[in-house]
Amino acid sequence: MSAEGFASGAQLADVTIPQLLSRRRVELSDEIAFKQKRRGEWIATTWKQYSDEVAKLAATLQKAGFERGDRAAIMGDVSQEWLLADMAIICAGGIMVGVYFTSSAEEVGYYLGDSGTSFMFVGSELQLGTVLASGHADQLKKIIVLDPAWKKAGGPANVVSLHDFWSETSVDADILLQEQVAKAKASDLTSIGYTSGTTGFPKGAMLTHLSLLAGAHSVTLFTSKLRSDVHRVVVHLPMSHTVARAQATTLPLLIRLVPYFGENSAEFAQTVKEVKPTYFMAPPRFFQRYATQILSKVHSGSEKQKQDYQLAMTIARKALDDRQAGGVPEPFISGLFAVCQQQVFRPLLCEVGFEELTVTYTSSAAMPPELMSLWQLWGLQLKECYGQTELVGANLVQMAEWPEAGTVGVPLRDPAWETAVLEDGEMIVRGPGLFVGYWNKPEETKSALRDGWLYTGDIVDVDSTGLFRLVDRKKEIINTSNGKSISPTQIENELRRSPFISEAAVLGEGKKYLTALIEVNATATMDWARSHGLRIDRYSELANSEIVVRMIEAEIGKANGRLARAEQIKAFRILPEELSPENGTMTPTRKKRRKQIMERYRSLIDTLYDESEENLVKAEIRP
Repeated sequence: MSAEGFASGAQLADVTIPQLLSRRRVELSDEIAFKQKRRGEWIATTWKQYSDEVAKLAATLQKAGFERGDRAAIMGDVSQEWLLADMAIICAGGIMVGVYFTSSAEEVGYYLGDSGTSFMFVGSELQLGTVLASGHADQLKKIIVLDPAWKKAGGPANVVSLHDFWSETSVDADILLQEQVAKAKASDLTSIGYTSGTTGFPKGAMLTHLSLLAGAHSVTLFTSKLRSDVHRVVVHLPMSHTVARAQATTLPLLIRLVPYFGENSAEFAQTVKEVKPTYFMAPPRFFQRYATQILSKVHSGSEKQKQDYQLAMTIARKALDDRQAGGVPEPFISGLFAVCQQQVFRPLLCEVGFEELTVTYTSSAAMPPELMSLWQLWGLQLKECYGQTELVGANLVQMAEWPEAGTVGVPLRDPAWETAVLEDGEMIVRGPGLFVGYWNKPEETKSALRDGWLYTGDIVDVDSTGLFRLVDRKKEIINTSNGKSISPTQIENELRRSPFISEAAVLGEGKKYLTALIEVNATATMDWARSHGLRIDRYSELANSEIVVRMIEAEIGKANGRLARAEQIKAFRILPEELSPENGTMTPTRKKRRKQIMERYRSLIDTLYDESEENLVKAEIRP
């Protein structure tokens, strides 16, 4: 049954992933399920081939001792093998534990220990090395390397290539899938997705068949185009990411969506240009990067090309203003805009592979209004939606045509989903796609889930037309423009392990990378400075000492070595004064007041980020 058969997420209450895969195997046997690029060529896999391989790998896992309810982790770059392992774990009755392929050994050790993982899939030799350094490798029954080119050359006995792992298995796919259809329940756990916690320990969000399917189904309600047309999507985010997993694993079970996997995620820009996706959802940072690439092309053009572009932008602003005012551009303007799209803007969209996009959304972090408006001026109807790991899909989406930037839209048009706002402004949500709790964390589960409602931790404002606008975060979680949700507390704790750092404030909301304001330990740092021949008598002098700055840089480097790449501090500044209740940056009990810190040290924070791309976009959309 396709998404057209499910008018509401409530209708998925008794549906499971093996059931939908089995249907695809029968109904779309010879149609393409996905494509993978290998050694420069695109290789297509049909639904029959896909389900055959899923059944074979699921049977191999079971033969190796994997039982219903067991956990198997996957750590690897974007690939068809990642998808295969994900679906095989689910179809063997197990629980998939997603691990970002950039995770540190310490993080991997925590994930494996917390989840009780017994089997692990790794993408390559690089990820294998991380797992072997995690301290938990010898507790795994099998570590399966997914890279088809990898050959074992010594090493631990529990490490095996995918080829060797399943080469002896023969199975009737129809029988295995039907057995799993009979056993699986929509309420069964299918995966654990780790998300940053405010206490320094990641939390494993538990997702069921219903969570994954209803969450994916919510996306199909954004526009009828997703339900009626066949679409191409480039899977470019790490596949542990909720959006990427939906695009690869669950959405193709509900709509006619064909995922494309490039050679690796580092080459995603080239992959997008080749595939020319018709559906694309990504964090704002990706749209920022593409916009910068297009503007670079514009600014390097001839004088005639620049003049044509500026004239086209003037016409586009008039057409967009008319649309957003609730009207329709006059025929003359509409005709001119159509010419501009064909002659000026479409060639620019071709530069990044966006010329055939018909369904485009951004989520995971706040979208700068100027950036969204710029894409709309270029003729791409980019829209924003709101979601998080705990609700799997989205509960807010911009439904209007050519929506104004700055809001996250209106509640999903599905009676199975409810969105409410508490007196303090916090948004709460309930619906079929919610997670069911945090693995091994009953207290955190009680805090997040109450009476069937998910307490999102986001403060919203609802205007007179019903449009939601994100105001602030109640939880101490940073959403970078790359779509990563990161706990600043965890990173700050790592930084404070240095005897020279007494406090740190990690920054990065809506930015490309993380930075930090550092309060040095005055006593320890001054003693160190004097031992190195420096004459420093006051705290304020520490921030201006090049030698002290370099020493703190080395201390931050040590902390970065214990953190995943996305959590590492890329730049820092030593504060000119100590944080204190007297200057309003600390509570009497020495808890940071983040808002006050941001306000007091705004000029210092501004020096931490290169805003050239953002300024380029802002300048471009000004009339």
